[in-house]
Amino acid sequence: KGLIVRQVLAPIHLTFMKFLIVSLRYLGDCLLAAALAPALKARFPDAQIDMLTFKDNAPILEGIQDISHVIGVEHHPNKFVQACSHLASWNKYDWALITMNSTRTVLYGYFAAKHQVMVRPYPSLEELWKQILITDQIDFVGGQILERTQPLLGPLFKGTAPKLCPIYPDRELSTDLQARLHMLGPYAVCQCNSRYQDKNWGIEKWIELAHLLMTAGYGICFTGGPGDVDYLLKITEALPPQKIFIAAGHASFGQTSRIIMGAVAYIGVDTATSHIAAATGIPCVCLYGPTHVDAWGPAPKCGQSTPYSNDLDIQTVGNVTIVRRDNADIPCSGCTRHLCAHYNPPQLSRCMQSISVEKVWNALCCHTPIGSKLL
Repeated sequence: KGLIVRQVLAPIHLTFMKFLIVSLRYLGDCLLAAALAPALKARFPDAQIDMLTFKDNAPILEGIQDISHVIGVEHHPNKFVQACSHLASWNKYDWALITMNSTRTVLYGYFAAKHQVMVRPYPSLEELWKQILITDQIDFVGGQILERTQPLLGPLFKGTAPKLCPIYPDRELSTDLQARLHMLGPYAVCQCNSRYQDKNWGIEKWIELAHLLMTAGYGICFTGGPGDVDYLLKITEALPPQKIFIAAGHASFGQTSRIIMGAVAYIGVDTATSHIAAATGIPCVCLYGPTHVDAWGPAPKCGQSTPYSNDLDIQTVGNVTIVRRDNADIPCSGCTRHLCAHYNPPQLSRCMQSISVEKVWNALCCHTPIGSKLL
């Protein structure tokens, strides 16, 4: 009588958690968003970390061991199929990390997880439903994309979330690829083509740069996808065949990483392969035109110690040198839907076409082991 019995409940320790990273943009954006996975795995070693992205983005995630499963969706799915997918995924995950604020991305994250985190949407009536549905919202942080993505980890970490490091896909080279690269001797990698023409350099300029590399004693491996082969043939038809290898269409993204890691230097335009190259640590010279480099410049392997500037025509951070237009003083009104108002044809951009071969070559000589004479 009078004895009070208290039941002490032991704290609950979640030994197994499930996370979903949601990214519905193109290849480079998908790879950058995937950098969340290693940080989550380090904090939750037993966790399952899945990624939801477009089906055709899946190849760029090959060999990234911290991602358990890649869930591929169509770019334009049937609405009924999409609704069924939402219902089937209901609360399967503990957390969804939503890397962009589009309606579709938010809905995938909301239906799939008990808790969600995203950047706080703009305060407007149109965005109010997102503010109501999403459990955790963070303030927007500027900087390079990895710096903008890193705060999504905040609700999951006690204290400050770790800095995100760039990652790259990985896959062993086939015997045939190894043999083709061996025939080149010391080689440089060139990524000449982008999804958008306004990010491309001139074919004649690639030919001139290739001759300079060959004269300096280097072979050239041209990377890309199957759709880049015709463009690359226009470049390589003027080059000695024994010193070139078109790996485009023959190497996966993971194998492309291995090809780049075996090179003396990498030269490429604004595309996903440049982000891969920067993450491997190889000396890179990246040609940028209309894109804002402060946000979309490739993050070096060592991390973004110094932010990129949109006002500099050449700058080096870690293993990455970014080369931009020569006529930096000429005002630019920006591109609209990848069309340039200052160049004919408008599909190309004045800022990219104004980059000289001399400037790129001198950047290679100064910031990579190419080590030849300046022009």
